[in-house]
Amino acid sequence: MKYKLIKSMAHNWTHSFMSGMNYVDNDFVFEDMYQLARDRRGEKVTVTWIPNRPEELFGLTPRVRESLKYYRKALSEHLVRHQIDPEAISEMRTEVYVAENHRMYVRSYVLDNRGKEHVQFVWA
Repeated sequence: MKYKLIKSMAHNWTHSFMSGMNYVDNDFVFEDMYQLARDRRGEKVTVTWIPNRPEELFGLTPRVRESLKYYRKALSEHLVRHQIDPEAISEMRTEVYVAENHRMYVRSYVLDNRGKEHVQFVWA
């Protein structure tokens, strides 16, 4: 496995989750994520993919939680497609927040099993 592939894999995953293709219950999931970020005034809205953190679900909308069910099922296949060994990832998450400049940011974050962080802005 090549560790350099982790960054693009995480970017693609977050891009898909926050895209217009993620449509659940007659609306886009990214709209809910953006609204949550606006409501939290600078605090990050975080979806942790690895490890699974069920306590995060309480702060998300029903639409986002429904989407997460499908995305969590597809994650292992996504890793295989990108030739990433699941054991190489200690933590993987998507973060959405409004910065001090009032812009919306979407960021992918991965911590690999060597302790290296792979961070990439997906929407900025």
